[in-house]
Amino acid sequence: MPKREIEGDWVMGWPDRKRLSLMAGKDADGRVINGRSPVLDLEGLITPTDAYYIVNQLEVPEPVYPDDWRLVISGAVERPIEIGLEDLRKLPGRTVRAVTECAGNDAGFFDYLTKGGKKPSRRNQQDMQKRAEMRVKGAVPSEAEVSSESTTTCAVSAGEFTGVPLAEVLKLAGLKPSALAVRAEGFDTGRPDPAVQFRSVGTTDYTYVDPGVINYDKGLPLAKALHPDTILAWGMNGEYLSHIHGGPVRLVTPGWSGNWWVKWLQKLEVTEQMPPCYHQTHYFVLGKSADDPDKMPITAMGVRCIITDPVDEDSPLDAGDHAVRGLAWSGEGMIARVEVSVDGGNTWNDAHIEEPRERWLWVRWSYLWEAKPGTHRIMARATDEKGRVQPQIPWNFQRKLCDWIGPTDVTVK
Repeated sequence: MPKREIEGDWVMGWPDRKRLSLMAGKDADGRVINGRSPVLDLEGLITPTDAYYIVNQLEVPEPVYPDDWRLVISGAVERPIEIGLEDLRKLPGRTVRAVTECAGNDAGFFDYLTKGGKKPSRRNQQDMQKRAEMRVKGAVPSEAEVSSESTTTCAVSAGEFTGVPLAEVLKLAGLKPSALAVRAEGFDTGRPDPAVQFRSVGTTDYTYVDPGVINYDKGLPLAKALHPDTILAWGMNGEYLSHIHGGPVRLVTPGWSGNWWVKWLQKLEVTEQMPPCYHQTHYFVLGKSADDPDKMPITAMGVRCIITDPVDEDSPLDAGDHAVRGLAWSGEGMIARVEVSVDGGNTWNDAHIEEPRERWLWVRWSYLWEAKPGTHRIMARATDEKGRVQPQIPWNFQRKLCDWIGPTDVTVK
């Protein structure tokens, strides 16, 4: 019997082809509140909006109608102002294509590559619906659940964002010479979920700081705020920004991890010192331990390179030619080189990097491998235009920004 080739009103032309969709968790009203992206199935560079990963640190707010949305700019400015979406759209616009990556993406490889034990899978192994239900109930996972979880490579996506440079908006208000940072605040509120932080450190034996109910905010250093590619976006992948992705307007900070991309933006406060935002003083920090006096806020991503084909679960492979494929990106510049090893890192060969190569977007790469019978450890590493070679980020107690080389282990028959 022929396979069905029609999906709704569209003739797809590929038997049993399905559109990429989010591995999602929903709230009690059936609304998506979290999700992981099927990264291994991505064809091309841009993740479809409906397959874009979703992480929220606080409660998902009710939507604000775009005509009712207002942005307040205050603080160390010459002219405190309030503007609406139409005002924003009258300013010189800009479109940026960039990778958005959760700071905790691939955290399990930190532990696997230092301590051994359970190897993380590139495929999503997390029950996002269970997580969503626990979030709604305020439930905390058990120590066994937290310690046995293995984070996956599914909290990362890439998109095209359209908006206006933050610098243009700040120009309207006029920065005072004393300006040092820009505090961006969303209209989402709530108490930080302890389960998120327990998963981050890999144990419930961790004392986290409870600030009570807060708005999500981040204090952006002025240099990053004024970068022309730091934008206030109302568009994503050719459409208006959807609510769950931060609409009507969100902050886009290319190269920096997703926690800086403040969603549901409502306020910009220019400050004369770095504001003590919770999610950069107590969470999303780099440190050797929870007691480390020199903890620093995480900012730019390291150098990242992942193998998307083959993955461990594809084993055993038939002997013969196989295209090893993957994605590579960096928080500080274009990818200049990708190397592949099929013998556990003893020897390395240059992979082919596809065009285009853009500063903030990932690249697709491939390497033709003549696979022979036996067991093989396939590895890939990237170098960016600044000369940074993967890995760049040291182990840290919250296991953030892992850019270590995660191998694929396969058997060839």
